Amino acid sequence: MSEDQEAQDDELLALASIYDEEEFRRAETGREGEIHLCLKLPPDFKLLVNGEKCMEYEVSFLPPLILSFELPTDYPSSSAPVFMLSSKWLSRLQVKLLVGEDEFARYDRLLLQLSLDLMADVVYCPRNTCCAPVMLEPDATMGLCPSCRYAFCTLCKRAYHGLSHCLPTVDELQSLQEEYVSGSEEEKRFLEQRYGKQVIHRAVEESFSRKWLEENCKNCPRCGTHIQKTQGCNKMTCTSCRQHFCWICLAPLSRVNPYSHFNNPNMPCFNQLFLGVGEEDELWSDEDE
Repeated sequence: MSEDQEAQDDELLALASIYDEEEFRRAETGREGEIHLCLKLPPDFKLLVNGEKCMEYEVSFLPPLILSFELPTDYPSSSAPVFMLSSKWLSRLQVKLLVGEDEFARYDRLLLQLSLDLMADVVYCPRNTCCAPVMLEPDATMGLCPSCRYAFCTLCKRAYHGLSHCLPTVDELQSLQEEYVSGSEEEKRFLEQRYGKQVIHRAVEESFSRKWLEENCKNCPRCGTHIQKTQGCNKMTCTSCRQHFCWICLAPLSRVNPYSHFNNPNMPCFNQLFLGVGEEDELWSDEDE
């Protein structure tokens, strides 16, 4: 055995004699270990943190510290030990000693909720007045709240509907198309099983129709009907309510003289009755050819 190894063994034995088993832990293999420390701070202890602004904090308690070390093979003749200082979470008892009764009750509740959130077989009752944790059976889609006895669907969080598909809300329908089109095969199958193929396909078709209307049509300023302009001037007439309006700014036009909007120098669309007409006519002539 080398002199370095003898010196290391002596130091490790000395540490084991100074600290008890809970404070000093030596690795079974290798020349490394850790020392667990609990430091008691003096009164009015303050910590100065330098950054963009120099901040001073009052510190009354430090969590248990862990000093990890590793002895190189050529220690102590050539190299120095490698140290790392870290801390561990406070125990539940330590937290109780540090905070008041109300704060500890809130901490205890949040700690339980965090543990439940990490469990895949636990969901919460969707009723706002309850929100109790509910244990689920494997592969089950029905949850039964043990507190308020509310039976609900674990997928859509509404009242349990048996083997019927979940009914998507208006907001869900709008995002359903994007999820389905961009999803993987497994995600598509899940959506089809949850909502049904007909609902999914209808949502996709309606989404494409809505996108086409947004890109090719404008809404009548009076009744909101979608109007498509294929050719002609910018004075439009709604096919539903017969309201005249400007295609450029969507302003309602006079029934008596709708063209006054384009002849008035004070209007933003002055002299723009035929704006873009040449481009549209050229486009339509190209399509006809």
